Amino acid sequence: MGVLSTPAAGAGFGDPDEMVHGRPRKAWHRDRLAAQRYLLRLIEESGVDCDLQAGAVLLAPTKSNYQKLANTVEARNALYGTRDYAIAADALETEAGGNASDLFVGALVLGDTHHVQPAKMITGLATLARKHGATICERTDVVGLQKCREGTRVRTNGGDVVAQNVLLTTGGYTREFAGFLWNRTLGVPSIVAASEELPREGVAEMFPTGRVLLVNQVRGFSCRPSPDGSRLILAGPLAQTPRSPDADVQALKGYFKRLFPEVASMEFTHCWTGMIAATRDAQGHSGAHNGTWYSVGASGLVSCADAGRRMAQNILHEDATAAVADKKFSRWPLRNSEHLLWRGISLSARLSDLIGRSRLR
Repeated sequence: MGVLSTPAAGAGFGDPDEMVHGRPRKAWHRDRLAAQRYLLRLIEESGVDCDLQAGAVLLAPTKSNYQKLANTVEARNALYGTRDYAIAADALETEAGGNASDLFVGALVLGDTHHVQPAKMITGLATLARKHGATICERTDVVGLQKCREGTRVRTNGGDVVAQNVLLTTGGYTREFAGFLWNRTLGVPSIVAASEELPREGVAEMFPTGRVLLVNQVRGFSCRPSPDGSRLILAGPLAQTPRSPDADVQALKGYFKRLFPEVASMEFTHCWTGMIAATRDAQGHSGAHNGTWYSVGASGLVSCADAGRRMAQNILHEDATAAVADKKFSRWPLRNSEHLLWRGISLSARLSDLIGRSRLR
């Protein structure tokens, strides 16, 4: 989706000292801010051209949700060093067009959240990695791992590689050969679609400040203008097995047409699908299992970059405390009965969407 957000996924807003997933909320947010600033610093120092833009708007669908955001914004800014501020429904038209003022009761403007063109960012970082000696083998599938005297033999459809250290970051593409991870992750499609070229004045009316709009308070749906202001880009995680691009586009259009009615008649010329790794607690997990390092479930550019940095440090320093399996990394029930598991996930996601978008339905 290309959003480098400051809020920590799953931690929410509220009392900084409240325990969330076994840690104080402020610990999650501080870690997230440090991760985001690391990625921004990496982009700046490496000179990667990725259409970096600042600002996001977190739309609040209910009065209670808005009050929670507005009443705590100053305390959060002081605690985390951010520059967020709340706006009520009568000021929403300065940030979002369409039916935003009718559907939402206010918003939180996130001044330190950024968005990028993710393909350009990943291409730039891959180029940087190659300059530092990394070899990237595209379209190469890992089909097995085998312990050997030199370390681990990685079997691929392009030949075998022997490595002293192996790090599995297969995420939503994990296969049965890595049974420990396969039983604990599930590939969920994340969809991004771009419209045909539109009149720039029309796009500017939808996004007066050019900031990305975060629509759902529970799941990661967002919409934004393209960097040149000529297209509308919609994104969201769809709780379903992969379908056709046309079906994915229709699902996104169905979600966003209440906010921007003109979406219903727009043609969409591009659609991308990627599999994110869903874990039972929606958190990233890392460690080692049977001598192989792993890091999966870190969803989003910020989380993935930070997870990569931390795992590199663990491997380079041979951190024994990190070289164990994460005990909180739970198996998915019914992993071998995917039909039943998907039905449960789809129902749960629909309920989350109703809660998360409230009137936007």
